[in-house]
Amino acid sequence: MPRKTISLPEDLADFVDDNHINLSRFVQDKLRELAESENTEEELSEEQAKEIAKKLEKLGYLDR
Repeated sequence: MPRKTISLPEDLADFVDDNHINLSRFVQDKLRELAESENTEEELSEEQAKEIAKKLEKLGYLDR
């Protein structure tokens, strides 16, 4: 597997060290999630669309 190098600001590097985060695994997982989300076109169900519309209406974005 080819290696890539990334740079982190000091505060983030300290956070990774302090929390014992396997940065390689973390980045791989996040990149996979991103690739999968871009490759799938998820459509909302009618119920999900209605729920979103209700929330938008309560917030005043949908005036009828």
